[in-house]
Amino acid sequence: MFAYAETIEVDAQEGHAGAAQGGLMSPDSTIAVLSYVTFFILLAILYKFAWKPILAVLEARENTIRQSLDDAKKAKEELQKVQEASRQMIKEADEQAKIIVERSRKAAVEAAKVIEHQAKEEAQIMLTNANQEIKKIIEKAQITLRQESVHWAVGLAQKILKENLDESKQQKLIDQFIKDWKPESIQ
Repeated sequence: MFAYAETIEVDAQEGHAGAAQGGLMSPDSTIAVLSYVTFFILLAILYKFAWKPILAVLEARENTIRQSLDDAKKAKEELQKVQEASRQMIKEADEQAKIIVERSRKAAVEAAKVIEHQAKEEAQIMLTNANQEIKKIIEKAQITLRQESVHWAVGLAQKILKENLDESKQQKLIDQFIKDWKPESIQ
């Protein structure tokens, strides 16, 4: 271990000696100043020709990104408004459809009632007409029957008066007349 420490000391002493002689590792103050001047000149050139354009491009890019984000936000808000409007329109269309269906149902019920009422009225009119026809036919039949009865009675009376017979002959004559009598057809 002592040998290693001695080697380091010898190297350090040689380095001091080399610095006094102007070796590679010895800093010269002119080189240091030139290095600093070169660095700052290069920094100024980079600032003027490279840094400003790079910052301008980055700022433009930032503005573009910011504008894109704002546009995306506006588009999202607009989309939400459109979606809300479409939901509202769908809701209104559903309500109108329900109203139309309800009106149609009511109209159908009303139409059915009107048709039923008209059918009842027509049936009543037909029944009334049929009853009147039947009454007319019955009246005609009664008139015809009366006329036939009158003709029959008159014919029978004429025969009885012609014969002036006794009661047994009169009865025979009436029976014969009834047998021969054929009523006229009813009109």
